[in-house]
Amino acid sequence: MNLKDKLKKIEFLAKINGFIRGTLQYMEAKLLFHVYSFLFKKKYINSSSYKNINHSVNEKIKLSGIDISKKIKGELNILLVYRVSNWEEVLPFSLEPFGHVHEFEWGSLGFDENDEYWLNKRDIMNDLMLKSYKEISKEKKIDIVIGYLSGYTVNPNVLEYFRTQGSLVINFCLDDKLDFPGKKYNGIYSSPAALASKVHLNLTSSSDSIIKYFAHGGDAIFWPEAAHPEIHKPFDREFKYDVSFVGARYGWRPYFIEKLKDKGINISCFGKGWPNGPLSNEDMIKLYSESRINLGFSGIGHSKRLMCLKGRDFEVTMSGGLYLCQNNPELESVYKIGDEIMTYSSVQDCFNKIINLLDDPKRAERIRSAGHMRALKDHTYEQRWKSAFDVLGIN
Repeated sequence: MNLKDKLKKIEFLAKINGFIRGTLQYMEAKLLFHVYSFLFKKKYINSSSYKNINHSVNEKIKLSGIDISKKIKGELNILLVYRVSNWEEVLPFSLEPFGHVHEFEWGSLGFDENDEYWLNKRDIMNDLMLKSYKEISKEKKIDIVIGYLSGYTVNPNVLEYFRTQGSLVINFCLDDKLDFPGKKYNGIYSSPAALASKVHLNLTSSSDSIIKYFAHGGDAIFWPEAAHPEIHKPFDREFKYDVSFVGARYGWRPYFIEKLKDKGINISCFGKGWPNGPLSNEDMIKLYSESRINLGFSGIGHSKRLMCLKGRDFEVTMSGGLYLCQNNPELESVYKIGDEIMTYSSVQDCFNKIINLLDDPKRAERIRSAGHMRALKDHTYEQRWKSAFDVLGIN
């Protein structure tokens, strides 16, 4: 064990380190937001283009020479470009209602952007991506390319090529509050900022980040995570846990959970770093039905104050679970707090709400049922993709 790992084992030092890192992350995000707000106002203060995203995107499509009238939902030839690391395996299934889905999943080809030699391998992977695109196009023209990409994983010129061939291009990012635009490698930003102007539409799970894409010459819409009702579904099982949490053990999470345990809350944790270890996706979904309360954290990295929407915010309710999550203000745009999910502001508040819900199973069941109905109504991936395709003008 090296010195760094030894220091992490000292609880007091670990807490101090986490507090400092969390504070710096929060300050960085706030500073970047103010910078991008200034750039946005400077660029668009006398323009109405940002007020009508559909018009702006449509103009870009026209400049690409694409005849949108020939692209019909249900008949689209789609190329999905991504890597599966966890939840991403749901993506091809979520697109099936819109047409035929081809996949370029570079992880299955032995590529991993977390590899220390990745930058030496990226061009090889990008060449294979282009080769796959060309081979698929021989059979039938690709109508739309959908990427879960960044400047670190793909050269912007690749997406530019897709556009010149008459394909619509979408890119989405679910983690752009930090490290945006990010470091430059070989003159290219590592974040989706490098790709913003090369695609027809950017999708972001943070409403605050929309202006970032505008500042880098792109168009963007708020596009939060979702869930798939045929995958994330309720199971008819007896409750096994009062409270459960699924997620990695890092930052302030373990200290928060330990304080709940000190107050007598019986909470079981699963994921990297916890004694129970991680769960398979199937067992994770079953856990939501086996838990009276599913605990959630909205914090990013080591910060409590910097928060974002997460996939778990929709997977739990879609799976029929009762969700108690950190009070991220963005949750108010997707749920009725107190009726469809519950939120907490502190350890004591979380403790009080856990006790109240455990003591009132009828109320807990009402919230559980209402959350599930809201997820089915508004938070399926099919609805998310439909909203993106509507902006592109695909009928």
